[in-house]
Amino acid sequence: MSPERSPETRPPGEASSDRLRISFRAAREAAAVLRRAEHGRAVAGTIRPRGILGLIRERAPLPIILYVAARDGRLVWRGTDAFAVLEPPRAARLTGRPGRLLRLVDRHWDFVLFFAPPAVLMGLSLAAIPLAMLWQRSPLLLGGALLLCLLALLYVALFMVAMVGTGIVRGVLGLRVRGRRDRGTAEEMRFLHWSMPLCHCADPAAAPAFLSQVTERLRGLVRAQVARAVEDLDARTRTVEVNEPLLCLLDGATSSAMREAITTATDGAGVGGVTFLATGSRSDVRTAKVVGLGPGLALYAFAVAIIVAVSARVLANLERAACAGDCAGRPATYGTALRWLAWRLIGGDPADLVPATTEAWVLGWISTGMGGMAVLLFLVMVWRAPEVRRARLDSFWKGMEPVLGTSTVLIMVATPEERQAVIEAVTGVTGTDPQRRHLNMHTAFELGVVSRARVLLAQTRPGSTDPGGATLTAQSLIDQLNPDYLLLTGICFGLREGKQQLGDILVGNQLRIMDHKKIVEPTPGKPVEISRGDRVTPSVTLFDRCQNARLTQTGPKVHFGPLLSGNVLMNSPTMRERMIEAEPDAIGGEMEGLGVYAAAAKGKVDWIVVKAICDWGMAKDDEWHEQAARNAAEFILDVLRNGGLDRPPKQS
Repeated sequence: MSPERSPETRPPGEASSDRLRISFRAAREAAAVLRRAEHGRAVAGTIRPRGILGLIRERAPLPIILYVAARDGRLVWRGTDAFAVLEPPRAARLTGRPGRLLRLVDRHWDFVLFFAPPAVLMGLSLAAIPLAMLWQRSPLLLGGALLLCLLALLYVALFMVAMVGTGIVRGVLGLRVRGRRDRGTAEEMRFLHWSMPLCHCADPAAAPAFLSQVTERLRGLVRAQVARAVEDLDARTRTVEVNEPLLCLLDGATSSAMREAITTATDGAGVGGVTFLATGSRSDVRTAKVVGLGPGLALYAFAVAIIVAVSARVLANLERAACAGDCAGRPATYGTALRWLAWRLIGGDPADLVPATTEAWVLGWISTGMGGMAVLLFLVMVWRAPEVRRARLDSFWKGMEPVLGTSTVLIMVATPEERQAVIEAVTGVTGTDPQRRHLNMHTAFELGVVSRARVLLAQTRPGSTDPGGATLTAQSLIDQLNPDYLLLTGICFGLREGKQQLGDILVGNQLRIMDHKKIVEPTPGKPVEISRGDRVTPSVTLFDRCQNARLTQTGPKVHFGPLLSGNVLMNSPTMRERMIEAEPDAIGGEMEGLGVYAAAAKGKVDWIVVKAICDWGMAKDDEWHEQAARNAAEFILDVLRNGGLDRPPKQS
């Protein structure tokens, strides 16, 4: 069995097209490992919930689940020490793949156990009757056929009695089906989102990297779905940004350490045993589709149909035994018995059929009662439908409130010192190691979740105009990561030596682009520069969060004012004085802001520039680079920790 390739080396979408195959033996070994795990029993109940009134499981045994998931590419596999199962939304199950029969067995295990044994017994019984006729009415074959038929009826009867008995006992004692507690919201969300009902990782230290692999697999599966849909429409698409949040069922984690790793990788907010792991930005949770009491009425009608079908066989046998050969006008055949019971369901009697046995009339009145109950259920459904809808929606939003607000914050830097400062500041709070995401032409780092903001970090080259500079880098990252907020941080030069100190933090309330100029020479030999660059304000939300990040001025002082941005490394007292003369209210200058602004404006992303002073634009040295980078990174961390960036901004 070959090991799975890491997300970094696997092309996008390959997880779906090049499905990982494991042997059924490996699936059995993995299932055995899962059962021995710390929370193995709870995990089995999560991925195999009980179905019909808690009598049997809805899903197939664990080895079959794992084997089918591997065939579909939904099994993230590193061996029996680390594996996870991804489930597509129940409202849109995967179709058109090989192994459909096995998948149906897995999805409908309870119905297989309910229908398959009696169906097989009835099939064998029907097959034995022609053979008995060919063998001169062999008593042995006829008796065997009758016995098989009786066994099939007995199986159905015992099953129905067990279902009703279990329901009555649980109703009287006020018990709930094992594993159903607090699952209402989770079950609704599994109809709408991809979910992870099983996650096992024996090594807690490897859990963050494994969860990163899980999200990368989900991106590949969703991209493959999109590719198939686009192909069906005979269309083309260049890039697909996946924003599908992964519903993580905490009861599906096999150990306490794994559950802690999942909540750490998300936002730490687990409600009703679930939380969300973001795969992209703006990963909005979809609203539950409230359907009222309709499914309950449909299930009741299905159960009534089964009972009537079985009762018709019993009724026909009773009438045939009582009529002694003269069965005219009596429901002595299966067809006439079924028709008479159908009439009784609606409270009527067919004129040409009159049963003679007391037992038949008892069955008829039972059918009438079931029909009346169906009418009563329908009336209650119509009457309570609006109330039920409101109550379920209110419950849904109340239950999901803590996990609906996750946003994606992209922090951009230009130097290794700046990158290291951000990594140390953020991971010191999240407690996770940075995870690389190799994008097209760029590398982003997943730094974990602060409050409820998912933090990404990327580095550009200094300046804005070259191919690796801030303009094209920011545009590419916005296209691929689709962030909610874009923060440029790092080091800059100050312009007010008397009021500022090295290490102070500068927050731009306006960015002035210095590169775009017009040069005229009204007097020969005296050229005049006229600035034509944009003067733009950052995001109102981001500037507000920065203004209120620190209530007291402890540590480096924070200055708010206009920042100058140009593609020139300033190290000249003369040019610095000219800059101050042209922009006397400016508080500092830097090189990447103009590129970030241009890309963010085009991508409609909230942005801001926050940097710390490392020099004065003259007599440069590297003495204050690291300290200034740390000061800026810690200020950004304060903005994140305050929770002001937890929710994505409202898009117009």
